[in-house]
Amino acid sequence: MERKREYWQGIRGICILAVVLIHSLGGFDYSVGYDTEFIIFRQIINFAVATFVFMSGYFVPVEKICNKDFSYKEWILNRGGARLCIPFVIWSLCYSGVSLAKDIHHGVGVNWLGYVYRFVMGKSATPFYYIVVLIQLTVITPWLVHVVKESKTIKNLLWLITPCHLLYVYAWNFTTGFSPRLYETLFPAWFGFYYLGINVRCGLKLKCSGWKVLVAWVISCVEAIVLRRLGMSVGFYTSQITVGSFLYSVAVIGWMLKQSDMQSGNTKLLGRIGDCSYGIFYVHMAVLTVIGKFIQSGNWYLYWSLRFAMTSIIGFSIILAGQKILKKQKKLLRFIGFI
Repeated sequence: MERKREYWQGIRGICILAVVLIHSLGGFDYSVGYDTEFIIFRQIINFAVATFVFMSGYFVPVEKICNKDFSYKEWILNRGGARLCIPFVIWSLCYSGVSLAKDIHHGVGVNWLGYVYRFVMGKSATPFYYIVVLIQLTVITPWLVHVVKESKTIKNLLWLITPCHLLYVYAWNFTTGFSPRLYETLFPAWFGFYYLGINVRCGLKLKCSGWKVLVAWVISCVEAIVLRRLGMSVGFYTSQITVGSFLYSVAVIGWMLKQSDMQSGNTKLLGRIGDCSYGIFYVHMAVLTVIGKFIQSGNWYLYWSLRFAMTSIIGFSIILAGQKILKKQKKLLRFIGFI
């Protein structure tokens, strides 16, 4: 059991590094070239958020929820409140405060409603929508567990939620030329992966070979290139929320589950990064913003590799330092998301 825990912590480490890499690729002027390379590389790492969402469902305490003594109130307060909402509020305030200070310094009029909207919707920093998604999923988790356990008809119907959301996203993009507002923030976008995690926890078998992962990745690349040629926005054709990326993510998750059953080991470093992944999630955009002031290059490979390496090392170091300095303040570490 301990080896499995270490394995999945290593997977968390890989996923948070992929998230940092995705954001490190941003900000480059792709009109000068490297667009195809960007598409191909981006598809490789597009499994990150889907895998994080899957793991959140996979590690739902199903037995505890099915127990007669289960308290929905405690579930919401502990998982939704202490684990998700408090760090989210603290860090959203920090990022919003910096943005507000910049606006005031540059004499820009402050749109207070805009700040409130971005705060609530997880837009204070680029990746914060993920926490808003998890909060939504946390609210319905006990019901989902009971559906999986007790209602075969509803259980099967729920698999349609994410495909229907994908149809909506594609229809909107083809009609307007841009993605719908909050398409990544509403829980239906990621529901399928969370639901998959709960189902696998309850006995569903999912295993994929490396060849299936490779085929799925090729399909995702082809789809992205076709969408680009059809004139879709770069934000859509490189998005993690496309049919190709979702197919690839499912294949990667199936491969990870297969490796887990084989008790494959992970390096201690990846496991340690996994232990710090929640904190890295919150701080890496601040670190990347500062790093971006110093790293500018017309060479795409140099641009993203330096940004990624520096952001990963500094972000990881900040969390490690915070854990050591505040090692006796477990509650504070939990509130700021460092554990």
